[in-house]
Amino acid sequence: MRHDRLVLILLWRELVAGLRATRRRDLGWIALGGGGLLAYAIADVVLALHGAAAKLRHDQLLWVLGVPVALAVLGALVGNAMSGLSLQRAYAPFLKALPLSPDRRRRMAGEATLVLGAPLALLVGVSASFTCAVIEKPLAPAWGLGAAMLFATSYGATALWRLRRPQHLLDETGSEAAPSGGPLLHRFDRARPSWLSSWAWKLPGGHLRPSWRLAAACLVFATAAILCAWASLAGRTAGPAAVAGLIGGILVFMLSLRCQPLGSPVLRTAPIGFTRVWLRLVQLPLQLSLAFFLLPAGAALAAEPTAWSVPMASGLWLLVLNGAYAVFGAYFLNAPFVASLSFASALAYAAYETLEYGRTVLIGLAVLVFFLWHRTRQRYRNG
Repeated sequence: MRHDRLVLILLWRELVAGLRATRRRDLGWIALGGGGLLAYAIADVVLALHGAAAKLRHDQLLWVLGVPVALAVLGALVGNAMSGLSLQRAYAPFLKALPLSPDRRRRMAGEATLVLGAPLALLVGVSASFTCAVIEKPLAPAWGLGAAMLFATSYGATALWRLRRPQHLLDETGSEAAPSGGPLLHRFDRARPSWLSSWAWKLPGGHLRPSWRLAAACLVFATAAILCAWASLAGRTAGPAAVAGLIGGILVFMLSLRCQPLGSPVLRTAPIGFTRVWLRLVQLPLQLSLAFFLLPAGAALAAEPTAWSVPMASGLWLLVLNGAYAVFGAYFLNAPFVASLSFASALAYAAYETLEYGRTVLIGLAVLVFFLWHRTRQRYRNG
């Protein structure tokens, strides 16, 4: 059909437009610097695999349970992200004028999701085969084929479930709801410029829409906080609750931060500085992050009052990590998934290098954050 590849065409045009909008100097830095770092990381991984080859080959629990579960979870996460990416293009507002039924839109999104998933499954299979070959695991190609099939199955099942869900991406009401988000949201999101976080989350007038996804996320985070607090209180140690507060706090911040308004011409042409807008976008997610952190931190302090420096250090690190991710989120403006993946990769790589070269590696991470901040500020000013 004529419109079946429309989503793929939109994704391709967006990629080409993004590359053309990037200066050649920046593309060179990304290609050369990123390629060098990737080669160095692969070499480090190969050396680590060689060192632990004997243990990895004979760890039956890892191959029977650990690797399949990891591949299934990875496939589900990637499938959900790619199907959501395709659905956003299929239900884009500027496509309302086209005579496309919901089934046609789902079919276009499904085709794009399938095309995007094929090279990812191939990459997973090749990586698994390469890993098995490095540690001299018998039947390395078979393990790679199995890994690719497991990833593809999880990817396809999650994407199919996402594609079959009822879609409300097309706004059929045509009217915005009155501000009725409750006193808390009104109070925390009315600082000037007003309703900026609601704008980022596409909430009409600050009205918070209850959903099963929001309820499930709140239940998961609340359960994790309570369990870790109980573990600290039962063991009379501040460690578990402090770590849970740090990890949960940064996850809450990453899930709640959206920086799309930074790319709006309305803000860029208004007499509002970049720093003010950025701080305003960070304000509400930071409050949610600290609100989650308070329960585990309080439990850590109650479990071991003499170790008050542990929750204090966790709180300081939480602020530092939230600030660093806020820079990543602003740089990768319309791609929070890419921002999260890049931030996690940078942290993991910095932590790994810290084991070898000490904390001086953190200076490089700070330089990277400052560079991203500078580039984002320039883009906000100059487009």
